[in-house]
Amino acid sequence: MKRWYFVVIIEISIFMWLGDFKVNILLSFLWVILHEFTHIIVANNFGCKFNNFYISIFGAKAELIDIDELNESKKIILYAAGPFFNIFMAIVLAFLSEYFNYDFISNSIMINLCLGLFNLLPAYPLDGARLCEILLSKRFLYKKSKKITEIFSFVISIVFSVIFIITIILLHKVNLSLFLAVILITYATFIEREKTMYIIMGDIIRKVRKLKKRNYIENKSISVYYKKGLVNVLTLVDKNKFNSFYVLNDDMELVGIIHEDELIKALKDYGNISLEEYMNMRKREH
Repeated sequence: MKRWYFVVIIEISIFMWLGDFKVNILLSFLWVILHEFTHIIVANNFGCKFNNFYISIFGAKAELIDIDELNESKKIILYAAGPFFNIFMAIVLAFLSEYFNYDFISNSIMINLCLGLFNLLPAYPLDGARLCEILLSKRFLYKKSKKITEIFSFVISIVFSVIFIITIILLHKVNLSLFLAVILITYATFIEREKTMYIIMGDIIRKVRKLKKRNYIENKSISVYYKKGLVNVLTLVDKNKFNSFYVLNDDMELVGIIHEDELIKALKDYGNISLEEYMNMRKREH
């Protein structure tokens, strides 16, 4: 199941849960669609091309390409656009409610406020998780940023689970919508954990496109211990730069240098051997 379907199902589930407070589900669905369209409009303005677009009973869906080639600032704006659109509309509608006393306006205020705040939660597959990854990557390596965001996502899932249990104990009511949201967030987080390595590999391919497009790419160098396995080194790759690894032994002596292109080839040819083993093989071959 693609990320978009996860998001829509979780959002609709949350509003089914909020339905206990007399929220109009169809109105909620409308604001979910407008939330998604906000992402589409911003992405289009940043030059992201449409791969596919259609409207179905699940809402509006657009497959956008080139998002990963945007810089960090534009990605933040893109992922924050949907939630902040909802928060902005909640403020505008609150102002209008002073002059127009309609149920759909008062309902839309709560819907937009909940939708905006909910999507800012750092839980997969919501916008907040992507924002969390980007902000953390300014301080940590990509792998660690993903790991921290996964922890946040699991914690939020646990909190929702506790609310679900409390609802059963105190209100003697089983809220299936909240339970579904817990399952989907947990499942989406596990999927993210499994595909992290594939994402890193995909980032290398995108860097090639970025190099051809801009004619340059930033470099990054880092020193690593020679007993480290090749897969472990791969997790240190910065997805936005060309990486070079200085291999050091126990005496802090330089054993050799391996660039990320050679690292990928070595993994393909020899599997997850240590840097020490690879460096010795490379010396014998030369």
